[in-house]
Amino acid sequence: MRDDALDQLDYYTLLGVARDADVADIRRAFRKFAQKYHPDRFAGAPPDKVERAHHIYRRGSEGFEVLTDPVTRKAYDQTLARGLLRLTAEERDIAHARATTNREEAPAPRSERALALYHRAAAAARERDWLGAWRLLRAALEIEPDNAEMKLRLQQVAARVRAAGLGPR
Repeated sequence: MRDDALDQLDYYTLLGVARDADVADIRRAFRKFAQKYHPDRFAGAPPDKVERAHHIYRRGSEGFEVLTDPVTRKAYDQTLARGLLRLTAEERDIAHARATTNREEAPAPRSERALALYHRAAAAARERDWLGAWRLLRAALEIEPDNAEMKLRLQQVAARVRAAGLGPR
């Protein structure tokens, strides 16, 4: 797949899924995609081929991250309707901010320990330390397992961890 051809593909086409595919279908498709394009598969190949595999894999990971998160997927579908094929990190952040302000306020962590862990997780996420944020949110949820806000944040961070291939599956 040439880079210029890659720029003509939306995330659905790149991963080979229908626009109404559920998250499980997208995960299966991404596994197949990763088997074909993961850079480790190209160890020992010429440098230009390795770099192209990296580029394709990064774009597929970006698509996986967007399509498995309901908030960013909705924003992406709106972006596609405008004729744009990618969703920038800034647009993803804006979509999450809008979703947060548009829903009822979820209860903040009640205990001091859970609140501290939640704030540390938010700081880790701002630094793009997705695995650290995931671990901190899991610890906070052990203290307050019924907190809907923390559950939502954990799902969002877990999607980023999976997309980056860092941890929990």
